Amino acid sequence: MPNVLIVEDNRSLASMARAIIEDIPGFQACVAASGAEAKQLIRDTKTPFTAALVDLNLPDAPNGEVVPVVQSFDIPVVVLTGFFGDELRNRMIELGVVDYVLKKNISAYDYASRLVERIHRNRSTQVLVVDDSPSTAAMLKRHLEIQCLNVLVCHNGQEALDCIREQPNIRLVLTDYNMPVMDGFDFIQQVRAKYAKDQLAIIGLSSSSDARLSAHFLKSGANDFISKPFGYEELLCRVNQNLEYMDRIDEIRDAANRDYLTKLYNRRYFFSEAQLRHQQAQFHDLPLSVAMLDIDHFKHINDSLGHDAGDTALKHIAGLLQSAFPDDLIARFGGEEFCILSEQNAEHTFDRLDDFRRKLASNPVKENGYDITLSVSGGLSNGQDDSLDTLIKMADSKLYLAKESGRNRIVV
Repeated sequence: MPNVLIVEDNRSLASMARAIIEDIPGFQACVAASGAEAKQLIRDTKTPFTAALVDLNLPDAPNGEVVPVVQSFDIPVVVLTGFFGDELRNRMIELGVVDYVLKKNISAYDYASRLVERIHRNRSTQVLVVDDSPSTAAMLKRHLEIQCLNVLVCHNGQEALDCIREQPNIRLVLTDYNMPVMDGFDFIQQVRAKYAKDQLAIIGLSSSSDARLSAHFLKSGANDFISKPFGYEELLCRVNQNLEYMDRIDEIRDAANRDYLTKLYNRRYFFSEAQLRHQQAQFHDLPLSVAMLDIDHFKHINDSLGHDAGDTALKHIAGLLQSAFPDDLIARFGGEEFCILSEQNAEHTFDRLDDFRRKLASNPVKENGYDITLSVSGGLSNGQDDSLDTLIKMADSKLYLAKESGRNRIVV
């Protein structure tokens, strides 16, 4: 669970900051009212802090002395302050704080919470810098690492293309225009032949005074453009804006691919992903199994206990399926029916299905004071020689046999 340190001597502001941070799903916050208390809290807390929101004016640290203290524990710092002149701003940037927030109103704390969440996400985010100038590349790398990003560096377009092929999890590229071997425009066009703008974001960089260059970058497929020289804050805002855009697209795409109630994949996504896995199994001669499951007497649950009880049953089963088959493709096919595509042989898949069936039947789910005992019937097919549709139909016919044979069983 991400843990955030708040160093603030004003109790009401500290409480507000803590509430806003803990509104982020899965986040928790700890509060210290002084520099000494912050230092002790860091030493005593077992869970490492993801980030710290630090007030510059504390009783025992009136001039921001607590900032380097917190940083000495490798904790990224977001500064909170009521006043921020140029001299103080430059000193904070030199210290390597992530950003500063003026404590004017609640929107400032909302911005701080978004920064904290961004820092947390950045720890698992890869960024590629492409620039033939070692000093510029080093400066960009340093600024991006302050934001807790994982930074790779290449010095021309061809080298960068090779890097992207080897590192498919790169989320953002910052590329110069004028480079040897392959310039920025050709590089972007080749990247866009494989990756759309919502899959890999690209920010163009150039020190050229040619006003047409930014348009050329954008027409070539860049998401954004920054003119050199630029300050740390502009880089921070542009990078965050593009990463947030990517995250929102991912969230929308994921929501479109999932069943709203159970959060399992939906039927449409299942077929597109299952087809790819089926083709890979055929190409690499790998085992493949398909299971169809159906909740026994589900209509009776809805009719006797209400649809809320039915929804509870569906969510309970979905959670158990995700725990039992963490690496497999699971979908709610509709109603009370589920489908699983497993890259395991039939024997191994059957054992896991039967374990799941027994666990489900022996662990009733509670709804409005009632214990609801659930069971499933299932059919299992295997082999990559048959088409995906054939495997599903075979599993479905065996599901029918399981129902006819008395339910609460898996038929192979």
